[in-house]
Amino acid sequence: MDLRIKGRIAFVAGGSQGMGKATAEILAAEGCRVAIVARDPGRIETAVEQIRAAGGTAIGVSADLATAAGVHAAVEAVRAVYGPPEIVVAQTNDLTSGTFFDLTDEDFARVFQIFTVSFAALAREVIPDMRAAKWGRIVHIGSAVAKEPQRDLAHVLHNTIRSSTTSLIKSLADEFARDGITVNSVAPGYIMTDTMRAYFEGKYGVADESVAEWVQSTRGIPAERHGEPYEIGSTVAFLCSDLAGYTTGEWVLVDGGWHRSAV
Repeated sequence: MDLRIKGRIAFVAGGSQGMGKATAEILAAEGCRVAIVARDPGRIETAVEQIRAAGGTAIGVSADLATAAGVHAAVEAVRAVYGPPEIVVAQTNDLTSGTFFDLTDEDFARVFQIFTVSFAALAREVIPDMRAAKWGRIVHIGSAVAKEPQRDLAHVLHNTIRSSTTSLIKSLADEFARDGITVNSVAPGYIMTDTMRAYFEGKYGVADESVAEWVQSTRGIPAERHGEPYEIGSTVAFLCSDLAGYTTGEWVLVDGGWHRSAV
């Protein structure tokens, strides 16, 4: 399918691995000029080389997108090479876990900064150019816990703060739809990434090959399997496309049917 975004400038946060990398690869295959923005220069270089080897156009930018300064520097670096980003895939992460009394006020403030405030900073950087162009796509890769907090994992911070980012996305979608800008969120379920493997091995002692079996046997997913990064990337890429111009303010689950609510 031609997503009609050939030549568009795509800023992909977390694009050096996992779901972000899969998204970057799909956007590059669609003809976008892709900027892979992440922290690890080695991973960035590998991802850029792979996209170029496949015939795509890509650059890498090393930045910490959890801070306003890092966001500004990253967007300016992309502007200097390609011009202002027209497609923005937003993604930050933090693996802090714990039950309520394990956590401090500082933990809440720090993770709110990482997830919600940093997303606001990124939107503030890119929306003015999108408004001037009367076209823009912002897609946030978030989490299914924004809608249904998990009970059996100690994710109080994620359960609380992910939903604040989702509400911000809805507010931005309302405000800027008239400018041709869509703002959406994709909520992955259990997607088999290196980060997920490392988390379950470190937290629960589930070894590498056993993660997939653990997910299938304990999570009750109707698809009876974990998801793959490309399944998130393809959903994100569609929401970034010209074809999805009438879809905004949405929260799209990609979880194999795991969540049970009908709406």
